[in-house]
Amino acid sequence: MKNVSIKFYAFLFCSVMLLSACTKDHDVPSPVVDIRTLTFQPSTLSTVFKIQANALGDKPITEHGVVYTAYFRGVGNHNLEPTINDNKVVFDTDLAVGVNEFTYLKDIIAGRTFFHYRAYAILNDNSVVYANRLSHTIE
Repeated sequence: MKNVSIKFYAFLFCSVMLLSACTKDHDVPSPVVDIRTLTFQPSTLSTVFKIQANALGDKPITEHGVVYTAYFRGVGNHNLEPTINDNKVVFDTDLAVGVNEFTYLKDIIAGRTFFHYRAYAILNDNSVVYANRLSHTIE
């Protein structure tokens, strides 16, 4: 009986050692896309949009960019939370961790006074992730 328990504990010890030797730390992808809208730089010839990506999640991103609404002074019913159903500026590069920049070669302000915008990402299951909203006002 004593011989069986020694063999059992030796087997158990070897199994634990083998298991611990086979495991290693893994970088587990974040299940959620984490993006932030950064301040844009408007001009009459182009606008530079920036998105900060902190995590890309575990689902492929099929499209990303900035959605916006813009209004002239005196026009009511402002949509402060733009969606992909409003105006979109689609970035033409893959979203990467860090600051992603895209120069839009059109004047999106075009005399408008109020401008609301935020970054977005569309995942391959057609769900949409929105970032924080920023606003810009032309005096």
